[in-house]
Order: sequence, then structure tokens, then C-alpha cells
Amino acid sequence: MNARIGVIVSAVVLTAASGAAAQGIVTGLTVGGTYSDFQYPDTKSRWGFSGGLIVGAASHASLSTLEVNYTQKGGEGARIDYVETGVNVGGVVSRGGGSRARFYGGIMASFPVKCDAPSPPRANFCDNTGTEWGSPLGLMVGKWNTKGGFMGLDVRYTFPWSDAALGVNNQVWRFSFILGRVKGGVYPR
Repeated sequence: MNARIGVIVSAVVLTAASGAAAQGIVTGLTVGGTYSDFQYPDTKSRWGFSGGLIVGAASHASLSTLEVNYTQKGGEGARIDYVETGVNVGGVVSRGGGSRARFYGGIMASFPVKCDAPSPPRANFCDNTGTEWGSPLGLMVGKWNTKGGFMGLDVRYTFPWSDAALGVNNQVWRFSFILGRVKGGVYPR
């Protein structure tokens, strides 16, 4: 429990610190899917749901975000649901008319909240109560409008640092649609 609180507090402090130097504060909703499997032993992939909230600090050249998501991961024979939180930092490339692309990386902590593994060995997957750590690397593309709203698509792969259950790593691709708003003036030029 202390690790969870520490991760959340650290993420909020980092986002607030970058927000002080930002030209705008971004808030948004994400919804999409995950495509994941287990590694060692390798399993067949499965689709899952992912959705959550983002808040961040934007400028014309960067966007740093704090995320909180509900994410389903796993592989054939098991699904583990997580509450994920983390910080992503990335550079923004602008094009005319409000189009933007963002390359980013970060750190995520995933806390298991539910597990469903109907076939053996259930204990290998569902007895895990530890935090799963990973580093997402992704690309977000989107379009801002002159009133500060934006919509975009986000694709990322999360490199696992720790196991999902007893030596088994989650390999996860996430595909999301994002709707958001910026306050403070980072609008198209």
C-alpha cells in the first residue's frame, strides 16, 4: 500500500512541477483496447479494455502527462485487471492547422484489482498481489481546435520491468482514442 501511495504522490508532484513552466494545462479522457500476452512461457494474445483520465502540462514543444487507467491485460487462459498510474514525457511536433504528433516515454505502475484464470494453473496468475512496473513508449497523433479542444489516437507498447505473476511478464500494446481540452493557450498556429 505504501508503494502505491508513493507512486501516486510522486506522479502528482512531477506533473505539478512541469505544469508551473507550462503554457497550458491539459485534461482528457482515453478509451480503447489492449492487445497482450504473457512471456515465459509465451501464450497466445488476447484483447482487453483500457480507459482512463489524463492531466498534464503542455507547451508548443512538449507534453507531460499523469495518467490513471483501468486496463485489462493477460494472455490466453488468464485476464488480470489493473489500475495503472504513471507519468509520460514527450516532445511535440507541430504542423499547420492544429495537427500535432507526440513521441513519448515514461514509467507506469500497475496495481492488480481482479484476476480471472478459469483453467490451471490459476495460482500462477491470480495469487499475485504485487505491483507491476513498466515503461511505455508511444506515439500520439491528434488535432487541436482554436477553442482548446483536441482529439487524437495513441499507440504504445509497454516494456515490462517486473512480472505479472510468478515470473511471467505481460507484453502489452495499447490503442486509445483521446478527447481532451487545454486551458492556457496552446492552440493551433
